[in-house]
Amino acid sequence: MYLIRDFKDTDLSSLELIYHDAVMQQGRRGYSSEQVEYWAAFPYLYAADFKTLVLTGYTRVMACNQIPVAFATLYPDDHLALLYVLGDHAGRGIAGRLCEDIEQETRRRGVTCLRTDASVLSRPIFEQRGYQLIEKELIVKGDLEFTRFIMEKSLA
Repeated sequence: MYLIRDFKDTDLSSLELIYHDAVMQQGRRGYSSEQVEYWAAFPYLYAADFKTLVLTGYTRVMACNQIPVAFATLYPDDHLALLYVLGDHAGRGIAGRLCEDIEQETRRRGVTCLRTDASVLSRPIFEQRGYQLIEKELIVKGDLEFTRFIMEKSLA
C-alpha cells in the first residue's frame, strides 16, 4: 500500500537512491548513456546541493510498506524542483499522486502558478496534469547538453 508522508531526516539516503535508480532505469528512453550517468550521479557528486534542496524545500515521500519509493520537492514555493520514482514502481500513478500533493501545498501557500523544469521523460506526466509548455531550453552540464522544458500550471 502506498502512502504519502512528510520527509524525515533518515530518508535522505533513500532519496539519493530513488533519484539515482529512477534516472538509471528510465533515463535511456530519452537520453544517451553519458547523459544518464551524469544526471544519475547528481545526488552523489553534488551531495550538499541535493541535501540542501531536499531539506530546505517542502519534500514529500511516497512509501510502500513504510519504505520510500518516490519523492517530490517544492522549492521555492512556486517550483516543483524534484519528482522521482523508483524504476520498479514507475507507471503506477505515484508521480501523479505526488504532483497532486505538491499542488495542494502550493495552493495552501497562496501561490497561483506552479512551475517545473521537465525532462524529456517527465514532460508527458506534466502535460497530463494540465501543465503548459512555456519554453524549450538547452542546458549544458559538464560537457553534455540536455533538453528540458519549462512548464507551468495555473492553480487559480
